[in-house]
Amino acid sequence: MACHATFADVVEDPVLYLDAADNPAHPKAWENLGTEGGELLVADKPMELEEGEIKIPALGVSEPNAKYYTTKESHSTFGGPPPKNPPLFFEDWTLEFLCRRNGDFFLEEHHFAGFQNSPREGKQGVRLWIVGGQNLDMSIHAGGSKQGVQPLNLKLEEGVWTWITVVGTNDKSIVAYQDGKEVSEQAGFEFDKSLPIDDISIGANSFDERRRTFNGSFAIVRAYDKALSEAEVNQNISDTFAVDPADKLPTVWAKVKRDYQ
Repeated sequence: MACHATFADVVEDPVLYLDAADNPAHPKAWENLGTEGGELLVADKPMELEEGEIKIPALGVSEPNAKYYTTKESHSTFGGPPPKNPPLFFEDWTLEFLCRRNGDFFLEEHHFAGFQNSPREGKQGVRLWIVGGQNLDMSIHAGGSKQGVQPLNLKLEEGVWTWITVVGTNDKSIVAYQDGKEVSEQAGFEFDKSLPIDDISIGANSFDERRRTFNGSFAIVRAYDKALSEAEVNQNISDTFAVDPADKLPTVWAKVKRDYQ
């Protein structure tokens, strides 16, 4: 499977790379610009492609003309039935999201994203959802069963753009970053790279649970089959945003596709 593009200073070889600013498959799917190719189909109802300001004060970023996908109602997610998704294979892994929570859940709760071996809650995977109103947490399946995890200490404040990264080093650690800073670390779990991560959902934990759609927006989603260091996490952020290093005044949106081939 060939890589669709090269990315200037982004850490090489993301297996999944979703960019709302560069999606020729809109509105029926979100095309994967990463090495595994393919696309994530719209589950039932397409997210709305919007253009507006993405502002992250902690990073000195304010871009008025960014593009992003926003959910408006339940059943509005990317990621179809598992056989339709590009399979990913993880031992070490990194998941990145440039996102914003826009309000309270549509139904009884709202989920966020899922990367797991089908069937859902099966042998292996990562499930992310919001608890306590704004806290992003996770469930890990590894070794064929659900594992006990600690809080990620990630907060999605309403109306606030943020950069979320969760890094799993096989059987060693899970480290969470928010806006480039480490906020938690806990023990890791062993992943089997022979098991395909094929139930992939952006905006819900799984295709079957898409009714619990995240009430929010996504601009960038990346997944790697390797554990990124803190320096690499910040390298990816710096490549997405062009920021004056002297005083962090916002400048311009650094388009990820500028080296598109």
